[in-house]
Amino acid sequence: MFDFVKMAGCAAAFLMVVGCEETEIPGKAPELPVGEYNPVSLGIDVSQDGHVGGITQEDDGSYTIVLPDNGDPYIYLLPLEEDIEADNNVLAFEYMAEDPIDKMEVFFWNDGSKYDAAYSAFIAGAEAASEWTPYSARLKNEIEKFYWGMAGDYLRLDLGETNRNGSKICIRNIVLRPMNDEELADQAEDDALVEDKNRYAQSVEDYLDAEYPCAVTSVEVTGDKVIVSGSYSGAEGTYFLADVPPFEDIFSNGKVDAEYRTELDSPSFTLQLDRYVTYGEVKYDRLFSKWALYREGSGEDELVSHAQYASPDKIAGKTTPLERINPANKKGLGGIVSRGGMLADEIRDLGLTSGTINILPTIFMSTSQTGNFTLPYTYLDKTYYINESYLQENIDAPLETASLYGMSVAGIILIQKASESADNGFGSLVQHPEFTDGVYTMPNMTTPESFNAYAAAVSFLCERYSSKERRISHWIIHNEIDGGVHWTNMGADVPAATYMDTYMKSMRTVYNMMCQYDPNAEAFVSLAHGWTKSAGGGWYSVVDVLDFMNRYSSAEGDFFWAPAYHSYSSNMGKPRVWEDDNVSFSMNTNYVSMKNLEVLDKWVKTDANKYRGQIMRKVWLSEAGVGSGTTTEYNDSDLSDQAAGTAYSWRKINALEGIEGIQWHNWFDSKDEGAQLGLRKYDDATYNGEAKPAWYTYQAAGTDNEDTYFEEQGYAATVGEEWDNIHTVD
Repeated sequence: MFDFVKMAGCAAAFLMVVGCEETEIPGKAPELPVGEYNPVSLGIDVSQDGHVGGITQEDDGSYTIVLPDNGDPYIYLLPLEEDIEADNNVLAFEYMAEDPIDKMEVFFWNDGSKYDAAYSAFIAGAEAASEWTPYSARLKNEIEKFYWGMAGDYLRLDLGETNRNGSKICIRNIVLRPMNDEELADQAEDDALVEDKNRYAQSVEDYLDAEYPCAVTSVEVTGDKVIVSGSYSGAEGTYFLADVPPFEDIFSNGKVDAEYRTELDSPSFTLQLDRYVTYGEVKYDRLFSKWALYREGSGEDELVSHAQYASPDKIAGKTTPLERINPANKKGLGGIVSRGGMLADEIRDLGLTSGTINILPTIFMSTSQTGNFTLPYTYLDKTYYINESYLQENIDAPLETASLYGMSVAGIILIQKASESADNGFGSLVQHPEFTDGVYTMPNMTTPESFNAYAAAVSFLCERYSSKERRISHWIIHNEIDGGVHWTNMGADVPAATYMDTYMKSMRTVYNMMCQYDPNAEAFVSLAHGWTKSAGGGWYSVVDVLDFMNRYSSAEGDFFWAPAYHSYSSNMGKPRVWEDDNVSFSMNTNYVSMKNLEVLDKWVKTDANKYRGQIMRKVWLSEAGVGSGTTTEYNDSDLSDQAAGTAYSWRKINALEGIEGIQWHNWFDSKDEGAQLGLRKYDDATYNGEAKPAWYTYQAAGTDNEDTYFEEQGYAATVGEEWDNIHTVD
């Protein structure tokens, strides 16, 4: 969507510059695009410098911005003095920067509006530059979408997600201008792509909502066979059963390839097929296939049924099933690590019964035997190599400690982009081909080779961590998928239906593999704190994601999944969560925070959302907490309020049957997060990970001492009328 002029690297001379005035740094400003236009000049609000190290307007009108030591610097532009012309939809300026700006984000604020992450868009970052360098980003779609551009409206510009404390960025000649000819051509190309994407997404929607005359009624997977039953009726013709592996597209196939077809000669059928087949030159396990009925056509084949996956109770096990872990309380910890043996003490002292752990296959898996990648692992005739020493230290050790105490642990599967993978060969296989930018990538399941690489990682994990000694009892499939463009990227501007079709393939891969090793394990869909409103620009709403989960479960066979929710407040740094005014006690609330967890409780108790309409899908608050401010320093008021917010949240969580537990994020405060969410202070020479008041509150929660401790601390008085108030949800 956006265009960006890349620049040469920063010259050493710039590193000594204090300001950005022309006399200090030579460099000729480039000419603006040729043509008839009436650009709108914009300025920076130098008074709003709380999220940078400082802003100075130089004598020549340029601005010098000093970056702070946290990872979230941003500036505000001055409000528009009058309505802008519709053609003025390119944000352009000239800049110099000591260090690269990895990514920028624009927030579109209307006159009098509050901060709303949904009204934002990511734009390209910028290279370091020692001379004045042009930058531009097309914002046409966002300006139209957010109804932005009236007098009084203004922009917030986020200047990257990582930065060096004290680094300087200089900006001048900030304008909103019309597109030039090249930009107009790029916009037209983007618009055409969007139309194609929307048409494809509509085909997904039509498939999910269709009522087909035929049906696949049962899919069973044994050790060496797949048994498929079903029936067809209706128009005359030749019908066949199609194997639809993850790397084939049910919405784009005109004619189904012969290798995927099994002809039918009876309207009611049960077929036994080989479980393991070879497609091309790649061996494949049909455990991961879904099966659909087609009627043969001359030009293209007609889909006449929904596709069906194997039922969870009809997947042959490879081991003796472990019993489900039923936690004794709802207290958990997010992101468990050993920390030199400290984890065991914390489990005992806090009474923890659940936790999460990050699992990044691209760190420990390789396509070649090299360095520490020495442990061979063969999956379907192909051998990969594992860095076992990494696993022993970072995954095995904390899981073994957790298992000693009977903790239920969820592994969060995260796929790094190829450039950050330990082995580029493996990373390139599993990075989605349409990945553009983001923290993690959707796994690549578009070819047999790539799918098998992902399946091999999942197979290895399920096999290694399905024992009493080191067990992962739940699997969280990727992170905050409602924010897929940022957290699990498979391209920009991907319609929700298209995104969820790919996500379901990944989730079913993990789930079906898991069923072989630990059929009592469960799978979670990871969700941010948005509900009816998206939690970020270009994100999906959580209700839409959950609706797609239900629709796919209904169309292609239900399985036991549940929400892993991140119930942060709309302002994570503010500890008085009971005062969050951006949420409501309604199923139409914009967001779900600790204040209105009743919304999640009602959702899982609604019959339409239950597993097979009968079993409640209990929520894990798998990444949630209450902050104690946003600075690197502490004050007693915020620390006290965080403790009260912890007690308030705990009482609500404990009262709601539909919430199985909270995995508190974070254990320690982190300067990379922009909010002090930890139970302990920064683990540095100044604070040494000292326990915060919230830690002691969490320790008392769920014990016989809870009421006494909470009363001594005066939490009920601090919270007021919301204390122990469980609301009815409309």
